[in-house]
Amino acid sequence: MARAAVKDCVRFAFGGQVVRIKRDLTDTSFMYTALFVAALVVFVVFIYLWCRLSYVNLGYDISAFNETRLAETEQNKRLRLELSKLKSPERIEKIALSQGLIYPSGDRIVYLK
Repeated sequence: MARAAVKDCVRFAFGGQVVRIKRDLTDTSFMYTALFVAALVVFVVFIYLWCRLSYVNLGYDISAFNETRLAETEQNKRLRLELSKLKSPERIEKIALSQGLIYPSGDRIVYLK
């Protein structure tokens, strides 16, 4: 049995290494191994591309959120300015006088404890 396996091989004098001279064409293990390695490489490439695509899409999302945040910050500043204008005592006094309200006299003021 060992002789049949060695007939296609040549033994080197150094270290007793066995080297095949000719490949058996009916042995498909090399083809299956090559197909498995090729499928594995394609799978890894697809995973890499998916990761890169996700990375780029996340970058676009972050950029859009930053633009939205800047717009909301500007609107917040405008609204705070408008609120401070609406709460100003001068404006409230002017509106009260135009509505016919007057300052109370000293005897109409009630102090609460």
